[in-house]
Amino acid sequence: MAAMMGEAAEAGDVVVVASLETLFRANYARLVRTLAVVSGSQESAADAVQEAFVKAHVHWRRIERYDDPVGWIRRVAINKLRDDHRRSGRKQRALEQLKSHDRPEAVDWSNGTDVAALLADLPRQQRLSMALFYVDNLSIAEVAATLGLSDGAVKFHLHQGRDRLRGLFAVQQDAQP
Repeated sequence: MAAMMGEAAEAGDVVVVASLETLFRANYARLVRTLAVVSGSQESAADAVQEAFVKAHVHWRRIERYDDPVGWIRRVAINKLRDDHRRSGRKQRALEQLKSHDRPEAVDWSNGTDVAALLADLPRQQRLSMALFYVDNLSIAEVAATLGLSDGAVKFHLHQGRDRLRGLFAVQQDAQP
């Protein structure tokens, strides 16, 4: 059993945690409320807290001995929110870079198109090249080294991927009413 100091915030009591389920019932709603204020989204906060509790479950034998297992869960949830925020930022930057590489008459990516779904339709090498170049911001030489390709092959895959995305986007737009 682990003792948690001050986790019963209203009463200021020491709470003895007999199980992860007890910890979950006592702290889940409060953690979600707190992190919803931080993230601005109840849904993302709930996802982060749930994922933190899943990780706590996996490592429970170690975490139950901590002085503050809720603190560990809170930190994991905050890290998840940070990762999601970073991922969202990288996705937005990748979309901006894709837009900047399009010709002037090219597609408008801001209309709610699911770019991830379009990218999933690309061949593996094109998808990898585009993800490493646009999302991870690697140079062409770094992408080439990562994938074991020549610089020219990476440039070819990036060019082909952009052209294919334009075509997929056009097909998707024609299919919409």
